[in-house]
Amino acid sequence: MKNLVFYLTLHYPDRETFFQILELLDREKAGCIEIGIPVSDPYMDGDAIRQTHKEVLEKNITKEDVIHTLEEIRRRFTLKVVLMTYKEGVGNFHLHEISKDLYDGFLCVNGDFPPKTFQNQIAVLGQNLDQEGIEKALENNELFAYVVSGEGKTGSFDHLPTEYVEVVKKVKSVSCIPAYVGFGVKSADDVREVMRNGADGAIIGTEFVKRYQLGGLDALKTYLEQLKQTNA
Repeated sequence: MKNLVFYLTLHYPDRETFFQILELLDREKAGCIEIGIPVSDPYMDGDAIRQTHKEVLEKNITKEDVIHTLEEIRRRFTLKVVLMTYKEGVGNFHLHEISKDLYDGFLCVNGDFPPKTFQNQIAVLGQNLDQEGIEKALENNELFAYVVSGEGKTGSFDHLPTEYVEVVKKVKSVSCIPAYVGFGVKSADDVREVMRNGADGAIIGTEFVKRYQLGGLDALKTYLEQLKQTNA
């Protein structure tokens, strides 16, 4: 489980349950949580994650709420934390003012910031990048390379694409940081497949959210038990 990253929107479905989910992930020794900072139009995300953004924004959370939650995560858990958002989220919650000690990586889908603005700026790497482009994208990131399995929105894949295989090879040729594959990873078989094809781990977003929406914490416990069989 240490080589798996799970996505969850901040304070979804509410702050208490959000922390219960983190407790579950921490007990199961998950490596990292990717925390979505909500925006009004998360256009790279599919319907399941878009709905979580909408619900959380209705709670009128503030920059201070974000900071207090990150501080509590640091106190209670060993999970690494990646903040994921869009430029709107950076502006609305003044994320550039948040201490870098409170998170381990930062991913902004549509923003490009000066090198030291955020901790470990993570770029989404697709097949459109050559080796030089990948090397440049990884310059300010020592956490993991985020390789997308194929082109499309999160949650839009009926099956796991294979375009990532060549991208993983390019990452390995220019860097020693782990290469994690996301987008379309749903099952234990998918995790095993990406690792057989050279990846060091996997990122699970939409499927993780959907499992909760369909069956709550019990469904997540069952899902994590299935994923543990991969030895990731």
